[in-house]
Amino acid sequence: MKSLGLALGGGGLKGLAHIGILEILEDEHIPISQLSGSSAGSIFAALYASGISAYEMEKLVLHEISIRDYLDYNFAGLIKGLLGFFLPAVPVTLDGLIKGNKLEKLIYDLTEGKSLLDSRIPLAIISCDINTARKVIFTNQEIEEGSSVIIRNALLSEAVRCSTSIPATFVPRDFHGMQMVDGGIKDIVPVIEQKLMGAEYVLAVNLGQETYQEKVSGIIDIVSRTLNILSYETSDTAEEFFADMIVYPGVEEVRLDELDKAGQIIRAGRRAMRKKVDELKNELHLLQG
Repeated sequence: MKSLGLALGGGGLKGLAHIGILEILEDEHIPISQLSGSSAGSIFAALYASGISAYEMEKLVLHEISIRDYLDYNFAGLIKGLLGFFLPAVPVTLDGLIKGNKLEKLIYDLTEGKSLLDSRIPLAIISCDINTARKVIFTNQEIEEGSSVIIRNALLSEAVRCSTSIPATFVPRDFHGMQMVDGGIKDIVPVIEQKLMGAEYVLAVNLGQETYQEKVSGIIDIVSRTLNILSYETSDTAEEFFADMIVYPGVEEVRLDELDKAGQIIRAGRRAMRKKVDELKNELHLLQG
């Protein structure tokens, strides 16, 4: 059996589809040898690597977690930013509309404060230092990738917070002097890291295959869609070369606060993976006869 590397892509709340992907793999007893994640994908990669099953994730999302647990709007920063705009002498800037502290605390609590080195399987979480434009890889493996910064000493919650910092939406996460923003800027579907960690077969989950038919409004939605368009279009080449299979859940655009759509997003992930699971098992040599 080939070792399976699962690369979970970014896409905001559409990332809940990863739960459905993981559930089908669990149902079919297909072992995951290693995980990588960017942005929303980093959340579920970290949770799974910490020991939380896909069905436990679904229970948490549907019955235990509320919007208030992960969204903390930066009202004070917004007021200060407006003051700085209208009063140029006031040296204040607005770095993001969401502080991100609640999300980091939520991941810390769910993973019980585990670090990268506590992960049960090889793991890579992608972020970007906005000051230098360098890719930052949080990992428990000994890997090298060009000019990327490799970080092995960090909490899972810190890595996730750094990877999910959507520019202009979340306040960048300061980490040892680096200003960390969304990993999707450098690697929206982190397939390259799977090869660096030694995966023999790479399954990529791309949340970006959709048709943009609905109008967007508001700075968060506009920035999110802009980044999605740019990031997914630039990731095609890497996926073509390094992914053995790509799954597209095909979830339509969804806001960060539309948690009421969690069930249907998870089901979309299940449907997409179920269509591919026999092919995957064949290619991993799991089917008998």
